[in-house]
Amino acid sequence: MSENSVSFEVKADLAELERLREIICSFGRDHDLPDKIVFVLNLVLDELITNSIKYGHLEAGNHLISVHIAYAPEAVTIEVEDDGCPFNPLTATRPDIHCPIEERGIGGLGLHLVRSLMDEMDYERFKDKNIVRIRKKLIESGSAACNR
Repeated sequence: MSENSVSFEVKADLAELERLREIICSFGRDHDLPDKIVFVLNLVLDELITNSIKYGHLEAGNHLISVHIAYAPEAVTIEVEDDGCPFNPLTATRPDIHCPIEERGIGGLGLHLVRSLMDEMDYERFKDKNIVRIRKKLIESGSAACNR
C-alpha cells in the first residue's frame, strides 16, 4: 500500500456504512479530490457494499468485504471484494427507466446509478470471491488545453 492508496475491510453490517463514508471523505481530503468526486465515490461504494450486505450471503456469519482505493492524477480506481454468492453486476437486468414508476419492477436502480456515474466497471469471480472494479476519471479527455 502506498500513500496514494488505502485498503480496508468492512463487516457485512449496514452500520459499517458510516465508517466507509469517513474513510472515503478522508481519502478525498488527502488527495484534494473535488467534492463532487467524493460524493460520487461515496454513493457508488455505498450501493455496492449495501448490495453485498443485503443480498450476498444466504447464511449468517461474520463476512468481510475488502475495499481497495487507489489514486492517480488521471483517475480513482476502487476494487470491492466479497465472499458472497456469485453475482456479476454487468449482466444484471437493466431497469426500464423510461416507464412510469408505478409500472417498474423493484430493484436495479442502484446498479444503474453505479454504471452511469463511473467511467469503467469490471467484474470477475476468482477463488470464490466477487471482485468488482470501478474507475472514475479525474481528467476529461479532449480538454481544450490538449486540443491546440
